[in-house]
Amino acid sequence: MAFKWKREADDIARVVPKKQVGGFFSKAVILSPNEKAAMVKNGVVDEIVDSGKLQVGGLLKPGNIGKDVDVAMMDTSPKDLQWEQPELWTRDNQRVACNGLLRFRIQEPKRFFQMLYSYSTPDKKGVRALSVHDIYQRIESEVLTFVLEPEVRQEDIEKLYGNRDLRLNIENELEMRLRSTMSMWGLEMLKYTVQWDLGSYGKVMQATNDFQTREELSELDTLSVEGDLERRGREEVAGMRAGHATIATEKDFHRDQSLKDVKAELEAERLQSEADMREAREAIKLKEELKLAKAKGMRAELEVEQDMKDREHGRDMEYLKHITESGGSDVAKTVSEGREYGRMSPEQLEALAKIKQGEALAKEDKVSFMMEVEDRERDDSYRRQELDAAMMGAAQGKHSPTVRKCPGCGSTVPAESSFCSQCGKRLTDV
Repeated sequence: MAFKWKREADDIARVVPKKQVGGFFSKAVILSPNEKAAMVKNGVVDEIVDSGKLQVGGLLKPGNIGKDVDVAMMDTSPKDLQWEQPELWTRDNQRVACNGLLRFRIQEPKRFFQMLYSYSTPDKKGVRALSVHDIYQRIESEVLTFVLEPEVRQEDIEKLYGNRDLRLNIENELEMRLRSTMSMWGLEMLKYTVQWDLGSYGKVMQATNDFQTREELSELDTLSVEGDLERRGREEVAGMRAGHATIATEKDFHRDQSLKDVKAELEAERLQSEADMREAREAIKLKEELKLAKAKGMRAELEVEQDMKDREHGRDMEYLKHITESGGSDVAKTVSEGREYGRMSPEQLEALAKIKQGEALAKEDKVSFMMEVEDRERDDSYRRQELDAAMMGAAQGKHSPTVRKCPGCGSTVPAESSFCSQCGKRLTDV
């Protein structure tokens, strides 16, 4: 008896374990046209059978299928798949739809067998099945959604509606992705169509245009009414102006009079301020003259006082001159210092004495320090000269000496010198 492997009308492939094939004495699997069988052993396709009758084996006949071999049945006839994307949103949040026909068939059974094992799960009896609906779910999630949604989301409905080239580019991109994905699964795409459903964009545009036209007409009516009201308002304003012209003239006259009064008051205040300023300047000038006269008086007094001091100083100078001529400059200095000391207090005299004593000690210390420095420098000079003479003698060896010592002070002098550079003693040849 023949084995019926299809359970649903859209089944395209099924993996059937050997034990699931019916028949006790004889088990056979008959391959119809456009059907292929793959012998699966340990999860790997061992052989592909295109047509004929496969003897699975039974109690009486062993069959021509080996032990522990499953059969993967595949329908290679063309299959039509109606695909649809009902909700695609444009950049301006308009909903569009896209649908079409996809016709395909199995081209490479071994590669399709991998898809069968990857995208199907076995039931309790170990049977795996793959239908056209399963393939559509994979294509929808892996191709349609990832191509159509991003492309449509980047464009506005107006551009998508009026640009045929844009839609063709999207369709070509979708076709290329479909062919690539189906070829990877071992399927061949035979036909591919796309239909766009751009919704009611035309109706929306017509309604928008009608709305804009109505709004423009309403705006014109509003402008007409506003013009009538504005003209009526201007007429009423003109009438009111004509009725209040006399009142306005009288008010203008009173306002001019008030303005003149205010200006007269301001002018009077200005004249009064100027008079006050003149008086203030005259008072300041008089004060300055008084101050100058007072300063002149004080200057005259100071001149008289200075003249008296000069005369007193002249008398002192005459007295000092007389003392100097009589006893010398030391007497004059002593008298002068005595006068200065006579004007000082005891504390000042004591402080002055301490300062004089400190200056004398500092002077003595400075002299002592300078003498010590001169002695050290003289000793260093003698020592350097002796060291230079010793070094020169050591360098020359047995040659005639170029330096010699002064018999007076012991300083080192050149051999050809006739006098000592330190003490000036005459050197005699030895």
